[in-house]
Amino acid sequence: MPEAPDVKARVLGILLVGLSMVALAACDRPASWSTRAHASFARQEVSYVYSAKYKRFFLGGGRSTVQESYDPASDTWKTVAPFPARLDHIQSVALNGRIYYIGGLVQWPGPAVGTVYIYDPASNSFAAGARMPAGRARGAGGVAAYGNKIYYAGGLHLGKAVSGFDVYDTVANTWKTLPNMPEARDHFQAAVVGGRFYAIGGRNTAIDATTTVNDAFNFATGSWTTGLKPLPTPRGGFAVAVVGTKLLVIGGEGHGRTYSTVEAYDTKSNSWSRLSPMPTARHGIEAAVCNGGVYVAGGGMDEGGGAPTDVQQVLFPGPVAACR
Repeated sequence: MPEAPDVKARVLGILLVGLSMVALAACDRPASWSTRAHASFARQEVSYVYSAKYKRFFLGGGRSTVQESYDPASDTWKTVAPFPARLDHIQSVALNGRIYYIGGLVQWPGPAVGTVYIYDPASNSFAAGARMPAGRARGAGGVAAYGNKIYYAGGLHLGKAVSGFDVYDTVANTWKTLPNMPEARDHFQAAVVGGRFYAIGGRNTAIDATTTVNDAFNFATGSWTTGLKPLPTPRGGFAVAVVGTKLLVIGGEGHGRTYSTVEAYDTKSNSWSRLSPMPTARHGIEAAVCNGGVYVAGGGMDEGGGAPTDVQQVLFPGPVAACR
């Protein structure tokens, strides 16, 4: 006997609810991407940070001396003081009203530099900080700030991944060597959440030698914690952003492709979830956060070199809010 129309409707409704539950389980919460004004030219292996003091984003690297500033209020870009050297795989940190550009590579996979370039938006000028410790110059490592100090983990030195971990005191203008990461790796980004420096994913020199390891350095104990929930999608060259107590891993490359994947690590529950994918898959990027929005500019759309982009997109894990 044929099913009655109301029975068919109930069955369809159950199926739709089931599919919705699966979709919600795959995502931490609804998230949306938007496009913003493109940078002035295409490049990859870039640094990108937001200065809360000056309410501007700053883009550099990509083996170019051009440094650009993005104003989110007017959605416009302008060129500011030129970078002192043509480098890529630079990591940058915005701290106390200044932008710190740490290390980098002259070209991939080397040589590496140990320079610290400090940009002051107020004077639109650069100053030099103390160089990285002798024999520990590198690029493509994980960098994040805690207090008045900037921590640098891993990276490429003499063309190979290292496990070194060092800290730069921006007040004393000095470096200190800390306990090494549990394993050598490069092409990852780091972030600080709740008194811990997280080093997640990346690779060991070769583009496909990716790792999913998730380690954290505890500032209170001065030691590394290992065995945290691993990164679900192995990749390198991604961006990382902190939103509340969660750490977002965005994009990347490896295994013959670039990624649009966005995965969020909950530092409280030690668990992962997936958010809406980035519209333009790319690697060689940094993410900058302003008022809950995660901004990504530039990057490479093909694995390895080639196909750089000038596109800028922003992810809102929660309600859409203006950057201010």
